Amino acid sequence: MTNNYILTSIMASLKLNKVDILKSYKLVDKKITQDDVDDILREPNDEKFILLSDEGFELFLNGFIVYKRGPSDKKTKKQKIYFSNNIILKKLKIALDLKDEDIIEIFKNDSLDITKSQLSAYFRRDGHINYRKCSDSLLKRFIKGMN
Repeated sequence: MTNNYILTSIMASLKLNKVDILKSYKLVDKKITQDDVDDILREPNDEKFILLSDEGFELFLNGFIVYKRGPSDKKTKKQKIYFSNNIILKKLKIALDLKDEDIIEIFKNDSLDITKSQLSAYFRRDGHINYRKCSDSLLKRFIKGMN
């Protein structure tokens, strides 16, 4: 599953438009144009298609958090982390100010019953004994359930 696909799925589920995407990038000082956003959102077989990198998608998610919740007073230390579906899930949780119960309800919208303890495993640190990897299908179901 590509970052472009995840981005377009998030846009569809949350009814975001290209301007929202552009604003999210601008909030993290990413130099991006409307044409760049258009190219990211094109079909993969289009010659102008641009593949969205992990770093580029993470910048969008960070900007989306600021877009939805406002700037943070905390100084965050920039550290390189492995970008994964778990990180995407966590950043969407933060951006949309979701509680565990909200996420469980979102999964129920897509006919998936998940317990609070199962859910917490996806938000644990990689390497933790109870850490669980978020699969592509689980992330798709979460995004679909946000409709």
